[in-house]
Amino acid sequence: MSVIADVPFSAAGAIAEDDRDAFAPEDAPPALPLSLSRHLPLVEDALRWALPPSSSPLGKMCAYHLGWASPEGEPTAGGGGKLFRAGLAVWACEACGGEPDWAVPAAAAVELVHNFTLVHDDIQDGDTTRRHRPTVWAVWGEAQGINAGDGLFATAYLALLAPGPRADRRMRAARALSQAVLEVIEGQSLDLALEGRPDTPRATYVRLITAKTGALLGACLEMGAILAGASTRTVTKLRNAGRLLGETFQIRDDWLGSFGDPDRTGKGRTSDLARRKLTYPVVSAFSRASYAEQRRLCQLYAEPAAEDGEELIRDILASLGEPDGTAVAAAQTCKAAMSAVASSGLDARWVEDFAAIARFVAHRTG
Repeated sequence: MSVIADVPFSAAGAIAEDDRDAFAPEDAPPALPLSLSRHLPLVEDALRWALPPSSSPLGKMCAYHLGWASPEGEPTAGGGGKLFRAGLAVWACEACGGEPDWAVPAAAAVELVHNFTLVHDDIQDGDTTRRHRPTVWAVWGEAQGINAGDGLFATAYLALLAPGPRADRRMRAARALSQAVLEVIEGQSLDLALEGRPDTPRATYVRLITAKTGALLGACLEMGAILAGASTRTVTKLRNAGRLLGETFQIRDDWLGSFGDPDRTGKGRTSDLARRKLTYPVVSAFSRASYAEQRRLCQLYAEPAAEDGEELIRDILASLGEPDGTAVAAAQTCKAAMSAVASSGLDARWVEDFAAIARFVAHRTG
């Protein structure tokens, strides 16, 4: 059951004050919490060890996607992702009493799986830009893009199941990751099936994003807890918290895709509204719209080339309380994730630390 409650809106700006902190000011986003970033050099070392050599065609594409190399294979500085999911896995292990290095195989694996989904998602969506530069398929073509994604996926399990200590726990973690991957693919399949359907029920869309985004974040915390030897109750609570955090992450992503600054998001200058993507602001507004407004939204989504279509959609959303309605939803899922961790049995300092992580997710600008 979704934690997102129905909230009536009569106009933009009708957001409650206690939910307004779901999004920080655009000029002052919070930094990635130190508790997530301080062990990331260990994860990056593991990733570089696990991937094929950059001298091979597959290794070159993987290194390029991760921001380590140019299309010609020359080393580059920066440009990769934040390793956020990897950080979550290490955080959960440490919070549950384990050593950070115990979680490194799982952290590397989940980061590789995440990037496998990004490479394939770019192909399916036709996205030509990610992280401020061309996507893998835009450089090497769709067929090679598929190969790059497949290579990242296979490498993930090599990293997680390499010979070493705590093999039984890593096997349990691998099962949790596999279950999450299956759910992610189900979510992506549903996403493609619902393209161009602004009349999608909000509950269906929340189910979609829980699968597509929440499942993998849930697996991050679940694997970290498993590798630390946490109790079944704590593992379950953290998995649920991660799924709720994933809902927050995707709702914020939808906000950024519709209302954010492309120079910060790195997703190109064409907004989700211009491309008629199904997003939370659209399905949320549709659920509150009059029959005439619903009909107009459906017409605009059926005609992606309509002149001024993006602005017309934006005007309809604004009249129905967006983007504030999306801010409320993000606040609700964020608070629910915090509550799940608060009841997991972790020490208070880790509960407070997770609250900072959740705020980072809700406030991020890219």
